Amino acid sequence: MEKFETRILVIVLTLLFLLMGLFVLVFFLVYRKNQNAKENQIEKMNNEFLQTQLEIQEQTLRTISQEIHDNVGQVLSLAKLNLNTLDIDNGVDKELKIDSSIQLVGKAINDLRDLSRSLNGDKIADLGLRDAIDNELKIIQNTGQFATRLSVTGEPYTLLPHNEIVLFRIVQESLNNTIKHSKAKNISVDIKYTGTRFTMAVHDDGSGFDAALLEATKTGIGLHNMQSRALLIGAFFSIESVIDKGTTVQIELPYLTT
Repeated sequence: MEKFETRILVIVLTLLFLLMGLFVLVFFLVYRKNQNAKENQIEKMNNEFLQTQLEIQEQTLRTISQEIHDNVGQVLSLAKLNLNTLDIDNGVDKELKIDSSIQLVGKAINDLRDLSRSLNGDKIADLGLRDAIDNELKIIQNTGQFATRLSVTGEPYTLLPHNEIVLFRIVQESLNNTIKHSKAKNISVDIKYTGTRFTMAVHDDGSGFDAALLEATKTGIGLHNMQSRALLIGAFFSIESVIDKGTTVQIELPYLTT
């Protein structure tokens, strides 16, 4: 009887150890599966992030190229034309064209300086988001084609430096789209600081467009870039546009200090 009980005890203990071993094995397999799933998800997110970054870089290079071609290139071409048609024997005309060429070259230098400031993330961090946007709007207004306005409500605070740079790039993209496509006369940027949320809206009174159709056809590269940038910093992005009444781009970000 005693031997029988001993055998039962051995069998029970063996089964318990087997069950424990099985439990550990199952736990390990499930854990490993979850880890693989997380690693795959992280890899997918990294690939999407890389793709987004490449698209943003390509768009930025296109913007730089277009800006240099449309503004700086045009101004320097006028300066070149002045100098090519300079009549050395005509004293009055000569002075006027030389003075005009000097002014045009000075404008080209200022345009390049402003462009460099807009592209330099360190400069944006030094200026702060509000002043960087104000500077961008002044550049646009100086063209004489648009009236611009910056409105700030609430007590301003500093966001995370990376977030401020990304938000500024979104504003730049929005303004760039407005200048190129909207036929607007007025552009405004409204910034609102609250204790829980930072909100920014870029509005124009241009021709507007069908935002749903643009998103469905995937033709709005600028729109996609703005959405991708907002996603990178966890911001909410929305766009509203009405034909012949204008467009409003809005970004909202939870308040996070440095």
